Amino acid sequence: MVTDNKPSLVALNVDGVEYQVSAGANLVDALASIGKEVPHYCYHPKLTVAGNCRMCLVELGSPLRDRATNELVMENGKPKIGWQPKPAIACATNVSPGLHVRLDSPTVKACREGVTEMLLLNHPLDCPICDQAGECKLQEFSAEYGRGYSRYVDEKNAKPKHTKLGPRVTLDDERCILCSRCVRFCNEVAKDPVLGFVNRGSYNTLTCFPGRELTNNYSLNTVDICPVGALTSTDFRFKM
Repeated sequence: MVTDNKPSLVALNVDGVEYQVSAGANLVDALASIGKEVPHYCYHPKLTVAGNCRMCLVELGSPLRDRATNELVMENGKPKIGWQPKPAIACATNVSPGLHVRLDSPTVKACREGVTEMLLLNHPLDCPICDQAGECKLQEFSAEYGRGYSRYVDEKNAKPKHTKLGPRVTLDDERCILCSRCVRFCNEVAKDPVLGFVNRGSYNTLTCFPGRELTNNYSLNTVDICPVGALTSTDFRFKM
């Protein structure tokens, strides 16, 4: 007996246009499958969802139903959509039948601009010498959602540079946006829980646990999945 293993498709409405996507898929992946990019830093399809960068905030809604009859509430011949009062992170949302998404509303754009401004508060302006320049997600999204100038007048919190995490990986802590990709990679893929965050607020920093170093065979993969230039290969820093 031949079974059909194809995933079932459901309707997903994006900015007023309906698409067919896989039921239960992560919303970031589902939107990517129809050519809609949601900006994000912490999300990676092969890692657990952390939801800590907040860059993928979108507006979510669904058709309203009458509480007494459970029938759809109609408005101008179409189902009336009830929107959630606050934006939600797309990376922690799975596609459900009838889901409506707003990607380009003023609220969503304001959220992205706010997150970008926060990430740039203490970020160094060293793109020309950064190893990630030209393929940096922060650089890309800053050009799209950044102000072009800073409203921050206080002294920046300068974090350490050139911190050795192991024999092959060097951390530029002032570039780190605390996305936790490297932490989750070591925990879930390399099975070597050696990285973590210490302190709070603007003093939050990535480090190895006491007495440990990043020495596993997959350590250089943390450099690959870093969305900014925080983690670099020690052997190839500032080299073409």
